[in-house]
Amino acid sequence: MDIDSRLYVEIHPFDGPHPPHPHPIDEAKFDPAFVYKVLGMYNPSETSECYLVLCNPDRQIWFIPQRHLLAYRLIDSDALFIPKADYMPFGVFKPVNEGSERVS
Repeated sequence: MDIDSRLYVEIHPFDGPHPPHPHPIDEAKFDPAFVYKVLGMYNPSETSECYLVLCNPDRQIWFIPQRHLLAYRLIDSDALFIPKADYMPFGVFKPVNEGSERVS
């Protein structure tokens, strides 16, 4: 499976029953104030879990389970992580004068 090189994800820890490891904030030191470029994907044959390869703010490479992540948007950038405040997530509606406009 090919992943769009513009895909950025946000950290959204899964705290339900049997959360996967590593925990992206507690163990891998990802900062939820940033969105992260997806560098790759790994599907080990012994599990149904999918891991996305991300770089944390300390520039460490981590394999983070997909259940801890949400797609944020496609961004034309080579930055490994970007402050969330710099981009609104794709598909979010914001008020514009009398109506709403979809942010893309």
